Amino acid sequence: MLRMIVIAVVGLWAATLVAAQEQAVEEVAEPLPVLEVTDPEIPSDVLDVLLVPLTGADLSELAETWQGHLKDALQETAELNIALRDIGEAEARQARVDLADATTTQGAIRDNYGLVLSAWDRKGATDEELAPHQAYLNALKVDAVRTTDARTLFVVARDWLFSWTGGLGLILKGLGMVLAIWILMFLARIVRRTVAGAMDNLPMVSHLLKAFIVNSVYWGVFVLGVLVVLGLFGVNVTPLFAVFGGLSFILGFALQETLGNLASGLMIMVLKPFDTGDYIEIGGSSGYVDEMSVVSTKIRTFDNQIIVVPNSKIWGDVITNVSASDERRVDLVFGIAYSDSAAHAIEVLQGLVAKHELCLTDPAPEIFVGELGDNSVNVFCRPWCKTDDYWTVFWDLTGQAKEQFDAEGISIPFPQRDVHLIPADPA
Repeated sequence: MLRMIVIAVVGLWAATLVAAQEQAVEEVAEPLPVLEVTDPEIPSDVLDVLLVPLTGADLSELAETWQGHLKDALQETAELNIALRDIGEAEARQARVDLADATTTQGAIRDNYGLVLSAWDRKGATDEELAPHQAYLNALKVDAVRTTDARTLFVVARDWLFSWTGGLGLILKGLGMVLAIWILMFLARIVRRTVAGAMDNLPMVSHLLKAFIVNSVYWGVFVLGVLVVLGLFGVNVTPLFAVFGGLSFILGFALQETLGNLASGLMIMVLKPFDTGDYIEIGGSSGYVDEMSVVSTKIRTFDNQIIVVPNSKIWGDVITNVSASDERRVDLVFGIAYSDSAAHAIEVLQGLVAKHELCLTDPAPEIFVGELGDNSVNVFCRPWCKTDDYWTVFWDLTGQAKEQFDAEGISIPFPQRDVHLIPADPA
């Protein structure tokens, strides 16, 4: 008995599946309704797709057809507006509802008419061909409102505000656009971090160029993403490219000096005469490179002043990069009296250099009599050190040499002048 019940249940389940499949096949086999581009009730999104394969000649004829649809809709709303003047208040309520529906239908037809004109414009329509249609649409925006009953306008505005294709739809689109831009910023930051990680594996590229590439990628992804988001939400971005093109043409003449700074900044980043953190001397200014943009370079001096130098001034002048090499020679000059022993002074300086832990033995230091001055014998002391230790060695050896010379009895002369007084002749 149990076996028979199981068989019956399985058979019933199989029959149900077969019936469902047959019904699905029948539903699929039914022909789908064919929508014509001339149908006044066609949805805007469907019409926008069907307009793609049409030629300019097809769209020219279609524009006349949709102008006729809009004319018929306007005729209907005009008759309803006139009828409202001669009926009672009870009948006017239903008439206003009918008029609101007719106005909504008229708006949908007007939007489709605009889609046809836009498609025709993209496919080669001249201004002379589009001018009558555009004038007709522009006149309707004023005349339709002027001739419509005030209460009806209120009903139409209320229905539009609370409809998914009207006010609510715009609010949802705005919220969706804000959310999409927020997600886009998040993705752009991920791309920036990825590019920054990849640039870290290129030691030959300067930090300035790395920062420029990373920021350019970030803003490039963000701007392109915004254009894509606007396109997805139905905003026509084609005029934006025309605006950007016109602005770039105007700014190219107005900002010639800025563009020169931009080109110079790119050359500095690519050829890398200096990098962030280097000590440079340029244009009468010296200091550490604190930051650089494509327009200017910020230099921080020893006393913590910030000097902003245009890139064109830097690239057009002689650049001295003190930090380019790992090692640097310290040039010191000590003057001793002619009565003192130069060999003794050289021996003292050699001892100071040998004892200083920051002075390098390779390259070997050079200490010699380099000049016979007016008031002193000048001994040149030229030890080598790491570039970062330059000023420490310079200041240490200067102070130690003074103390050691005093201890060894070596005098450091200063300019003197003997004045001889010659008495005048008594006569």
